[in-house]
Amino acid sequence: MKDAYGILNQISADMVLDAATGKGDFINILKQNLKSFTQIIGVDASERSVDYAQKIFPENNVEIYRMDLEKLQFDDAHFDLVCLANALHHMEKLDLVLAELLRVLKSGGRFLIVEMYRDGEQSEAQKTHILLHHWLAAIDTSFGVYHGKTFARHEIEAIVQKLKLKKLQWCDFYIPVDNPKDGRSCEGLKRNCLENIKRLETLEGTEKLIEEGKAIMERIANVGCASPSRMMCVGVKV
Repeated sequence: MKDAYGILNQISADMVLDAATGKGDFINILKQNLKSFTQIIGVDASERSVDYAQKIFPENNVEIYRMDLEKLQFDDAHFDLVCLANALHHMEKLDLVLAELLRVLKSGGRFLIVEMYRDGEQSEAQKTHILLHHWLAAIDTSFGVYHGKTFARHEIEAIVQKLKLKKLQWCDFYIPVDNPKDGRSCEGLKRNCLENIKRLETLEGTEKLIEEGKAIMERIANVGCASPSRMMCVGVKV
C-alpha cells in the first residue's frame, strides 16, 4: 500500500472527480493521501449510495451527486484529476464512460484507475474473494443488473493503454490482513452469502448458483478471505 499511496502523495489537483464513488471509500483515501486538492466531487448512478455518501461528507470541499457516468453534467476540461477506483467491472458501456471521463479532464490533467485482478500470485484467502466476486457478479446478472467478473491484469493494462495517456505510472498492491479467518469479517461474508442464496431461491434455474454459494461459504470458513491484488495506474492526458 505504501507505494500506491506514494503515487497519490505526488499529485496536487485543484478539482478532483471520483467517478462511481459508491459510498465514498476512495474519497477518504484521496483526502488522506493527495499532496493537495481544493475540491473533490464524487458521482454515482446509485441513489442509495449517493444518499449515504452525502451524509458522511458534510465538509464544504467534498460534494456528492447522482449522475449518469455516460452523460456527465460537467463542462469539457473541468477537472485536474479524474479517478475511477474499483469500478471498471461495473461499467456495461465502458468505452462511453471512459470517453466522458476524458472529456471532463483537462489537457495535462491526470487520469487515475484502480482495479483488482484475478491472476498472478494470490493467496488462498485472496482466491476466495475472487470466487465470491465472480459469484456475486453472476447473481446480479441473473437479476438483470450488469456486473462483470474480475479482470485479468493484462485486460486492465489494455484498457489503460487505449486511453493514450502519457507519463504512465503503474503500481501493484494489496490490502494486507492480519487474519483472513477473522471471525467477525468471515461471519459478515457468510451472512451476505446467505442473503444472496435467499434471493436466488426466488428465481427458477438457479440451483447451480445456490450450490456455488454454499461451497464459497465453506471455503470462507476453511481458508478465510482477503482482498485480491490490485493495480493502480495514473497517466497524463495529452
